Amino acid sequence: MANDKPKAPDANTKNYSNIILRNGYDTETGVPGKGCSPDNGVHFYVYFTSAGIMLHQQDTKTISKNLTFEKLRFKSPNGTAFYLSVSDDGQPVFTKVGDSQ
Repeated sequence: MANDKPKAPDANTKNYSNIILRNGYDTETGVPGKGCSPDNGVHFYVYFTSAGIMLHQQDTKTISKNLTFEKLRFKSPNGTAFYLSVSDDGQPVFTKVGDSQ
């Protein structure tokens, strides 16, 4: 019987190790969609689903390295929205959405 599990690339298969934008199931969540694998399918990360874009924990490094945010919007448990930004000296600044900025 053939082994159905993906095999990590080795010296003989290193040229065939990347899977890019293929249909599959996310190995962490089981969510179906289009995704990629850096290791011949051992770990498969879905990025596009019928519900939209799906991000993963390892994406935070890329996002935080390549994008700079002036402010982030958060919602409190009671529904009030706040912006979080940083002052010139690095202190957090919370501003209620709708208040002058």
